[in-house]
Amino acid sequence: MKGIIAALSASAIFAIAFLSGCGTGAGAPGAVNPGAGAAAPGDSDTLAKIKREGVLRWGADPSGGAPFAFFDPKDPDKVIGFEVDIMDKLASHLGVKPELVRAQWDSLLDNLRVKRSDIVINGVEITDERKTRVSFSKPYYVYEQQLTVRAEDKDKFKSLDDLKGKKIGTLSGAESNHVLTRAGFDDALINKYDDSSTPYKDLELKRVDAVVQESIIAAHYAGQTASLFNIPQTFSPGKYGVAVRLEDSPLLIEIDRVLDLMKKNGELADIYKKWNMWNERQKDVGVNEK
Repeated sequence: MKGIIAALSASAIFAIAFLSGCGTGAGAPGAVNPGAGAAAPGDSDTLAKIKREGVLRWGADPSGGAPFAFFDPKDPDKVIGFEVDIMDKLASHLGVKPELVRAQWDSLLDNLRVKRSDIVINGVEITDERKTRVSFSKPYYVYEQQLTVRAEDKDKFKSLDDLKGKKIGTLSGAESNHVLTRAGFDDALINKYDDSSTPYKDLELKRVDAVVQESIIAAHYAGQTASLFNIPQTFSPGKYGVAVRLEDSPLLIEIDRVLDLMKKNGELADIYKKWNMWNERQKDVGVNEK
């Protein structure tokens, strides 16, 4: 009897040890893998997936407005813009096709993080706060903020200081909002819009007293409008970058490689000239003319 019990006990111990070993293996429900230096999920998968599928999915909001990525006035089913041109070249250098993944501008980074897109390129300003959520490529464009007022008010409002206590229109989620709050503007007086064009329409209708957006936006929507005036002195420069997920370092390295190539061979400069947005400041981020 003692022999049988001993044999059973030994078998039980072996079974428990075996099952325990199976239950703590990688991939088991609730398992914790203590292996130091193990690759994080997606650390190298995204670039491999892009190459395997031949498609680079990029997030942007065409309803946000020109000149980034916007609906062609001549063909509402077509999206055009300087960032569309950048994506065409970038994807071509990677040997894949670009595929636009549309979303509202202020949700683009959240969509990226849950893998609805592979990258985001849509006038996303590089900021310290955003760096906690995503990684950024090397900058591809230097922007500046510009103040727009009604032409009838151009002698009355010449700077932000002249507009304290007035209503200002901006794009929701854009860096211009932080520029205004840092300058002491009450958030209650900052009217945030879901697209770039409506603030200028409301300025004409006297629903706001001024608009603050990046100068390339102001040039497109107010530069040719007689009733509006872009104050020439720009301010608060910053930089746009391509956003990728924090864990996608191999993809980031490849994006940087291609951007460097496009800066050096003149492709980026050609795109900026095509869209009337070239200026000498772009040389600060390494963009060369041919």
